Amino acid sequence: MLIDLVQRFHDVVELFDSLESVSQAVAAICRLAGFRYFAIAHHEQWEPDRSDVLRVHNYPSEWAAWFDAQGLGVRDPVHRASQSRNSGFGWWALEHLVDLTPADHKVRAMARDAGIGDGYTVPYHVPGERSGSCSFAVEPGIRFPRDQIPLAQSLGSFAFEAAKNFVTVPSSHRRRAVRLTEREREIVACLGQGKQEKEIARYLEISPATVNAHLKNARIRNGISKSAPLIVRGLFTGSITYGELLGERVSRRP
Repeated sequence: MLIDLVQRFHDVVELFDSLESVSQAVAAICRLAGFRYFAIAHHEQWEPDRSDVLRVHNYPSEWAAWFDAQGLGVRDPVHRASQSRNSGFGWWALEHLVDLTPADHKVRAMARDAGIGDGYTVPYHVPGERSGSCSFAVEPGIRFPRDQIPLAQSLGSFAFEAAKNFVTVPSSHRRRAVRLTEREREIVACLGQGKQEKEIARYLEISPATVNAHLKNARIRNGISKSAPLIVRGLFTGSITYGELLGERVSRRP
């Protein structure tokens, strides 16, 4: 299901309506994958009044404040390692990717003290654009789940692409997603459980034609051709819960 969610994440990149919605989507997948933290950022010094520099994360606020105070936006060892790579890398291999200085070892120690352990970073390099990366991390004492590296690689690329739109694309040019109606929400939640339209119709006590019509209307309003992205959209906006996708009964809201 995780890989499927990441693939569908790509399908709805243009439908995110804020950087916060991207952050919520990434955080939701990270929780299922076993990643405690994520960070999507340009490799530049970040300042609150710079709207052209991307940075969104769920790291502890104390760590972020210390990171900024030390001016690590450019010279952080993970960011430096990203500059020479196009594919993702584990932080456990940092010493083989860059020459780590005493200051770098201090950064890693401070990160562990702040609750940030092992991690994996996906670099982002496009000619003519700022370099950046998307990183995922676990808590100290926990081994980064190697079996989730393919997921991290895909999610990192898609997440950076989605997030950077909010610092590079004018708001007037962004497509706005349309929220699901209550009936559409019920149908899409059932669809996310793998139910076919006839099964959904029996469960909701409506006709298959009505199910199909609701799905078609939702697709048209959101400007998409398939129903699968509706599942992701509902999930990431909170209309659909993970419990419902994992088999809980779809709630019939009044």
